[in-house]
Amino acid sequence: GLEKVMAGTSVLTVQNDDELEDIKAEVMADLSSIHNKLNVDKAGVMVQASTLGALEALLQFLREETDPPIPVSAVGIGAIHKRDVTKISIMNEKGKPEFATILAFDVDISKEAREHAEEMGVRIFTADIIYHLFDQFTRYMENLLEQRRQEAAAIAVFPSIIRILPQHVFNQKDPIIMGVEIVEGILKVGTPLCVPASG
Repeated sequence: GLEKVMAGTSVLTVQNDDELEDIKAEVMADLSSIHNKLNVDKAGVMVQASTLGALEALLQFLREETDPPIPVSAVGIGAIHKRDVTKISIMNEKGKPEFATILAFDVDISKEAREHAEEMGVRIFTADIIYHLFDQFTRYMENLLEQRRQEAAAIAVFPSIIRILPQHVFNQKDPIIMGVEIVEGILKVGTPLCVPASG
């Protein structure tokens, strides 16, 4: 039967006067070409499309027309199932939670897959237009980057150089209260201060 035929590939039939080996060679060349187009990265999102042609177009867009390119670690054709969610959820374990994401182009998503995605911390973005899919993922990455910046700002120490204003020293013991002039950098509440030794 045709159950195992990949959507978008050629289907060849063998007639009595055909050379079976020639047809096998043609099929293998087609599969080899497909494999080269569908090569994946070690870390990246999963891309799922309705047909091979749609998958190739989406991969080309993500790799060649986005700046920076969006890495892809897994691809698939057809509806998204629980096993697809499980496959990409490994990115959470690899310390790349931003890539625990499925970009679904013109495909159905089973209810079981949606529920499993929620449990596993996998995001599924769906669209029928490639640019909409890209916009959704880009917005998600921008929000994630901003969230990480805010988290880092809370623990980051911003270097600064300050000058103590001697006429504005109000308390010389714990807690020391004094006025300062910021010579360079940014001084924030909670920034540790040190006084370099002179000489």
